Amino acid sequence: MITRCISFACALAVATSAAPLAAQNLPAADCVITPHRVTELSSPVMGLIEEVLVDKSDRVSRGQVVARLESSVEKAAVDLARVRATLDSEIEEGKINREFDSKRKQRMDSLYKQKNISEDMLDEFLREEKIAQVRLRQAEDLKKVRQYELVGMEARLAQKIIRAPFDGYVLERMKNPGEFVEEQAILRIAQLDPLNVEAIFPIELFGQIKIGMTAKIVMEAFPSKMQTAKVVLIDTVGNAASGTFGVRLEMPNPDNAIPAGLKCQAQIQ
Repeated sequence: MITRCISFACALAVATSAAPLAAQNLPAADCVITPHRVTELSSPVMGLIEEVLVDKSDRVSRGQVVARLESSVEKAAVDLARVRATLDSEIEEGKINREFDSKRKQRMDSLYKQKNISEDMLDEFLREEKIAQVRLRQAEDLKKVRQYELVGMEARLAQKIIRAPFDGYVLERMKNPGEFVEEQAILRIAQLDPLNVEAIFPIELFGQIKIGMTAKIVMEAFPSKMQTAKVVLIDTVGNAASGTFGVRLEMPNPDNAIPAGLKCQAQIQ
């Protein structure tokens, strides 16, 4: 007869009995399931919030626009910089001058050889030709400068757009359109895949638990939904008052089916 575990204690007993003999000496540890990371999103520049596109409990994707600051001045500056960066009239003028100067130089050389013009006149032409070449290079350099200015303007405009840094959920919306922000957070978001499992073990087990080891995680609220997690971090300093040390495990949560904030027990395998 097969008995199904419906209690936290029963599920923990099954996890312990299923553990390899090498790990059965390690007792189960109390743990808490937490988000992989929590971030408060703010703006790198001060300004007036134009819109907030998400609200509490909304799911967000990495790179998704979640808020914007008022940016009419920056948009106008980008439009102007884009027009300036595409101007080619000065370069075209320089190329035309260079083409005609090349033909004119052939005639001037011929006239000089025939003694029809003085050396001073030839020198004056050569001086003007070199000045025209310099002006063409200046026009080409100016276009490059304008292109860099456009990149700078676009970067300033991008600072007015707040994007999600990772896939996750909105925990709290802290600002609304019309509010002015400097260093204050606009949103708090959490990444729930994977989840962190923060466990506390007796200090006597220090050195026996290694990074990469796995553990069965039994959640107090869902004892029948046993999960597997991997050790990713071990505290190097213990807590003298409680005689314990912390271990962080990482637990996959691809469908976000497990909420953070649950109490649990971790049984190292």
